[in-house]
Amino acid sequence: MTSAKRFGLEEAPNTLTHLLLNPKNSSWANFGFWKDTEDYPTACKTLASLLGKTADLKPEQEVLDLGFGCGDQFFVWKEEFSLPFSHLTGINPSPVQVEFAKNLLNEKKEILPKLICASLENTMSSFPEESFDRILCLDSAYFFPDRIRFCKEAFRVLKPKGRLVSVELILRDGRFGILDSLFRSFVCKLSGIPSKNRVTPNSLSRILKDVGFKTDEFTFLEKNVFRGFAKFLKEKTRPGQTEIPERIAAKYASFGKFLGGERMEKYFQFVLYSAEKPISGLNLQKNLS
Repeated sequence: MTSAKRFGLEEAPNTLTHLLLNPKNSSWANFGFWKDTEDYPTACKTLASLLGKTADLKPEQEVLDLGFGCGDQFFVWKEEFSLPFSHLTGINPSPVQVEFAKNLLNEKKEILPKLICASLENTMSSFPEESFDRILCLDSAYFFPDRIRFCKEAFRVLKPKGRLVSVELILRDGRFGILDSLFRSFVCKLSGIPSKNRVTPNSLSRILKDVGFKTDEFTFLEKNVFRGFAKFLKEKTRPGQTEIPERIAAKYASFGKFLGGERMEKYFQFVLYSAEKPISGLNLQKNLS
């Protein structure tokens, strides 16, 4: 893998810092699915594979990947589901991550997917109706600016029988006292989750159905996500580690402590779901507008 320093890690600490968690030739940046593994790339690859299986990926499909990070999942979907890179379009607002992904693919002499460095809102609205068979969000949708607007655009650009498939962090349903509510809002703000995108299972299900999607039951993965990633961060940032700068290690250690604590599962869940656009879905959306 090309070194992180070449791509300006110091100048963009919030976009390529995750490289410090990865071994050589790996650039994953998701929570991971920590069942029967303690290895970060394996956990991340498993999560990408679960997303692909839920999406029922096929070689002939046109796929849109939103918030694709550094693109490691592209190789998983090609290997496991024979999805060619030529059928992939990715959107990522981070210039340094997009550049990294392009260089990674070039080094491997792969055909480049269509990788777009732009904001989600502007780019989604530029696609024609019924452009894609699948829209995939690998641990990314909770960072989008506006959930309702996103779901409407996803519905519009999907073909009939197309699917929006996401695995992501969401808020847990339930009543909370003032202090818990304020603290959870503070955690969301600190984590970069916009106020218009703080959904619970109930509110997310309602938004999807109101837009016109037919949804499967949600699958909750947090038991194999939060504590596994927290344990990994604890080991990765233990005293004496030299490959992670002290300031960054302290931030990861603090996050890992919260991630493995009771408050994390009290406030949040990690969900995998698929929402299908029915053949008559376009008419449903027009009736709602």
